[in-house]
Amino acid sequence: MPAAESRLRIGKQRRAFLIAAGAGAAAFVAVAVLVRIGAFDAFDERVVDLFAGHRRDVLTTIARVLDRLDTWWLLILLIVAFVGGLWWSGRMVQALYFGVTIAAALVLNPLLKLAFGRFPPGSDSAATQTAVYAFPSGHTTSATAAAAAFAVIFWPTRWRWPVIVAATVFSLGMAVSRVYLGAHWVSDVVGGLALGFTIAMAVRALVPWPSPQEAEAAQEELSDEESRTAAPGVAAAAPAHGDGAKQGIDVVFLDWGNTLMVDNGMREGPMKDWDTVEAEAGAQEALLRLRARYRIVVATNAGDSPAFLVRMALARVGLDDYVDDVVSSADVGDHKPNYAFFRAALLQQGDRGLPLDPLRAVMVGDGTTNDIAGAQRARMRTIWYNPTKRRFPDAAQPPDAVIRRLSELPAAVDRLAGVQPERRSRKQRKADAEVVAAAAAAAAARDLRAAAAAEDSAASAAAVLPATSAESPTGAAGEPAAPTDGR
Repeated sequence: MPAAESRLRIGKQRRAFLIAAGAGAAAFVAVAVLVRIGAFDAFDERVVDLFAGHRRDVLTTIARVLDRLDTWWLLILLIVAFVGGLWWSGRMVQALYFGVTIAAALVLNPLLKLAFGRFPPGSDSAATQTAVYAFPSGHTTSATAAAAAFAVIFWPTRWRWPVIVAATVFSLGMAVSRVYLGAHWVSDVVGGLALGFTIAMAVRALVPWPSPQEAEAAQEELSDEESRTAAPGVAAAAPAHGDGAKQGIDVVFLDWGNTLMVDNGMREGPMKDWDTVEAEAGAQEALLRLRARYRIVVATNAGDSPAFLVRMALARVGLDDYVDDVVSSADVGDHKPNYAFFRAALLQQGDRGLPLDPLRAVMVGDGTTNDIAGAQRARMRTIWYNPTKRRFPDAAQPPDAVIRRLSELPAAVDRLAGVQPERRSRKQRKADAEVVAAAAAAAAARDLRAAAAAEDSAASAAAVLPATSAESPTGAAGEPAAPTDGR
């Protein structure tokens, strides 16, 4: 993606969150003004009295459980668990965003309570201990800020709608429980909903996700000493060349578009739905040879294709059988060249919760920024696939190897792994070629059968319409006869 296009995309995202934050702030100010002039007083009292006279044991228990979530030690435990889970899964930026959002809510809410100085409902009508001041509701503000932050974090993933529904139910449930227990007025929780949403949107606008051309300072390449302390359980990083490079390779990560399969950028939507798909020249043979020694993983920025859709596209060209795993930005929630994407990929290929040692992995791709620079920041070794003989950027760190054809890839990986490249006889090459040809023929046959089945279905559907019209009986005067099937 060109730098100008990337900046435009990030600018649009920031404006969208700023607009959302502005709308939330406007709603909060409107509620605050109405509270100041007493416009809500009569309505607030009627609702609190209504709940006080109709409490049920089950509902009261649920409301008190939600009330306990604001206990200081439990609140700290939940925040640490959420932030730690995001960080450990490789989503460092999202973990920072969530932590800052919750911190802002916890700091801003008490200050606003002191500024407004509004008293909660009387203790006679309350079924729980009330705070000194009521507006805005602290429980509702924190719950809404956390829920909105989670919705933002999971928006780029396939879990967006389940998370959004759960977040909405949680924040609204917290708001209703505060009024139900008599701890807050209705206007208090409405103000809390608006304030929590505003905080989450404002923090997201001020601390945006890094663009593909922007490397955050926290994600810059770590020194050897920093990597030893920052990645417990992972061997200390060694130089990417020379003796340090001969430590063996376990996993070969490969880019998808224009590395394994052709993508000219002219078609949209998941590749598995394209009319025609094509593997890069030599892809099947290269994967066949690599898989004898290494684990093969596709690492892609396909935001509209989670792993199972990527595999369906690979199957159309006979590559799926050679691929062990897929890491897609649609599932990870981040993208190359961000460190979080590669961290998540290494975690996915690791063992017992520890990430794979980046020196035991190599990234292969055609992108100098997304594939090569991003993997280098994660301290992985890199192979640049350059079939068009482009010039590598002068100011950038060069890759560990450069190949013009995918048929050169197995030997290049072997050299980085410190393994003597395999000497293949003419008989072995012929056998491999036969295997590749058979796989390609099988994939082509499956694709043709699928296309034929789709055409037959369309033809059958089209044939039903005139047949139905021809069979419709008509009366003597040319009018349709009465239906005989009871309709």
